Amino acid sequence: MAQVVVIGNIALDETLAVEAFPAPGASIAGSAISQSVGGKGANQAIVLARALAGVAAVRLVAAIGPDPRGQVLAAGVSDEPLDAQLTRRDSPTDFSVILRDRNRENTIVTTQDCARAMTPTEAVAALGALGAGDALVLQGNLRPETSLAALAEAGRRGIWRILNPSPVEGCSAAMLAECDLLCVNEGEAEHFGGVARLSQGRVLVRTLGPKGAEVWRDGTLQLAVPGNPVEALDPTGAGDCFLAALVAAMTRHGRRQPEAGDVGLASWAAGICVSRLGTQGAFPSVAEFAAAFATEGVGAPTGSAQPR
Repeated sequence: MAQVVVIGNIALDETLAVEAFPAPGASIAGSAISQSVGGKGANQAIVLARALAGVAAVRLVAAIGPDPRGQVLAAGVSDEPLDAQLTRRDSPTDFSVILRDRNRENTIVTTQDCARAMTPTEAVAALGALGAGDALVLQGNLRPETSLAALAEAGRRGIWRILNPSPVEGCSAAMLAECDLLCVNEGEAEHFGGVARLSQGRVLVRTLGPKGAEVWRDGTLQLAVPGNPVEALDPTGAGDCFLAALVAAMTRHGRRQPEAGDVGLASWAAGICVSRLGTQGAFPSVAEFAAAFATEGVGAPTGSAQPR
């Protein structure tokens, strides 16, 4: 059975509804919407595990602190179909404060103390016995030198390397050069020099919001898949859901170059996510993914959308 390892962060997402985002120095009222497992690493691992249940083993490698938030997170992933290896640190557990305004846009502040405590040696050790046919998924929440060490070692072993360079400040040019599949939104693509440059020597998937998504390779547009917007309630985690569903679809088919069906499946999963409130509870379930994959070739799942 193939293995997928996600090395990244896990954080407690605390979402508040506000009329408008506060101006500097302002004090505003908000309403609590949800509290759930989040963090880009955990989000991607959860979606991958649900989409690959019974097909591939998914492992999350992350860190928590010795506090109530850490206990909540450990309990929150205990029922997911993944192997959660949560290392205890002395730092406070990472958490996110998510503000969602009346237009259903959000802004997120995430702490990274636990995630950035991971060392290059620990990241390389997390690859275990992985080899050709297995996959590594990374984001920008670790220190760049830690991510780079894992990517370089994975390359030496022939492991498929997937990178979502977000947050961008946690990613270096050397990291981008050491991956096989990059998944970016429009802002991230511009930050790192554009799709033509980023896709040299690798596959690049760029999400375009409701307009859909594109697949690039070596500076050339390979595939454009239109979006199918849904009524968006909460965009939190949609990008993570898209990436994980895309990787799951490609893994199921043994592909390293995404096809239209893979992008369509990822679009459907992101659409489910944005149509629900929260993060972990908004992702498609194991049963929903199983039904979606069962209908491949019969008709695309309905209710698809693209994350920004």
